[in-house]
Amino acid sequence: MKRSLIILSALLFIGLSYRYGMPAEEKELTLYGNIDIRQVNTAFRVGGRLAKMNFEEGDTVSSGDVLAELDTEPLLNTRNQAQAKVEQAEAAYENAKRINKRKQTLCKSKTVSQQDCDTAQANEEIAAADLQYAQATFDIAQTAYNDAFLTSPSDGIILIRITEPGTLLSAGVPIYTISLNQKMWARAYIKETELGKVKIGTKVNISTDSTTKVYTGRIGFISSTAEFTPKSIETASLRTNLVYRLRIIIDDADDNLKQGMPVTIRLAKE
Repeated sequence: MKRSLIILSALLFIGLSYRYGMPAEEKELTLYGNIDIRQVNTAFRVGGRLAKMNFEEGDTVSSGDVLAELDTEPLLNTRNQAQAKVEQAEAAYENAKRINKRKQTLCKSKTVSQQDCDTAQANEEIAAADLQYAQATFDIAQTAYNDAFLTSPSDGIILIRITEPGTLLSAGVPIYTISLNQKMWARAYIKETELGKVKIGTKVNISTDSTTKVYTGRIGFISSTAEFTPKSIETASLRTNLVYRLRIIIDDADDNLKQGMPVTIRLAKE
């Protein structure tokens, strides 16, 4: 009898432990992902011969720094030619305006025909349009000249120096790849069964294998559609599982975090 009671008590204890003890023993949510850093491939908007490269790989650059320069002689010649046409058009316009003013005065006194007055008015308007066109042409030439100086769009670090001086470039050919000094984030994936544990703004801790520092962050994006786990992501489950992509914004990122670096993400304790 006593033995039966002991067995019954043990079974009841196991059942209660299973029912009420599981949440306390539930494993901490751990995700695996990679660091993502914004990058930009800089390029000239105009073509030409590359004359100067002002930075090397690993150099720090600031927004507005001149990264590279094209041979400006052809562009300068085009700009000077456009400037000469502007001056010519200005002179023609001023002359047409003076003639029209005189004609309109004579027209009021009936000294000249109305046809002459209309012609003078039309000539002034044509000269004004020619001047406007010449000015627009000059503006295009000035913009092309300015575009011969490639500037950094933001603070960052030169990752790749793609080409070298002397290269004949077409517009849009990349010159440098720059890692931008903006917010970093980690890209991770979570199973559907664990989606209830996270939400936008959930605080997390991020760790790497290369440093003992634990970074803090928060979930900034949760994909609304499922996808297959990328092969580059290590998970404890099968890779064929459907998962949801997360973007974790890192609040205290530093230079120790590199593009593509694997990280481990755990929910921060409140």
